[in-house]
Amino acid sequence: MDYYTLLKFGHIIGFILLGGGLLSVFVSEFQAYRTTDMKVFTEAARYTAIFYDSFVISGALLVGISGFFLILELGIGFFEEPWVVGMWGLFLFEFIEGNTVTRIQFRETLRRSRDALARGELLTDDLREEARGLLNKIVHFLDIPLFTVIVYCGTVRPDSWVHVLVAIGTGLSVATLFAVFVPRLARQDG
Repeated sequence: MDYYTLLKFGHIIGFILLGGGLLSVFVSEFQAYRTTDMKVFTEAARYTAIFYDSFVISGALLVGISGFFLILELGIGFFEEPWVVGMWGLFLFEFIEGNTVTRIQFRETLRRSRDALARGELLTDDLREEARGLLNKIVHFLDIPLFTVIVYCGTVRPDSWVHVLVAIGTGLSVATLFAVFVPRLARQDG
């Protein structure tokens, strides 16, 4: 296997881990929105931490490292093509946001839920909202739509900034819809 094929393979494996991890986190967070049982809420918070730490972080590191070397190997430059800038720009945004805002929030949610469970508290809407602030909801629901835009940029390779910006705008719109409707739908279904 040559160097380029090995980099491409690593990039694909990284995206599989990253995408699978983001979907797993989404499902565990959906369960946390659905439940009224503090034990289930705490377990969902634990699974969010496990999926994030094991799949999302490892996938993101593999994508970032292999992507960096792929750009060098292909000689396309970091600022030459709109699709490349879209990919690495969104990737860096998501990587930084995920390892700051999201990490702080899901660790805090896990800590608060374990404390509340140990004290025998009931899961109330107030406790749920304390554990999941507005900023966390916004950035949490950005993950899958922006991941999809990154995949779009890498597979379709749009050569126009308009296409990249429309894709980002669409991703942000979907994230907004997720943030507004998913918690409501989850609670109605539960």
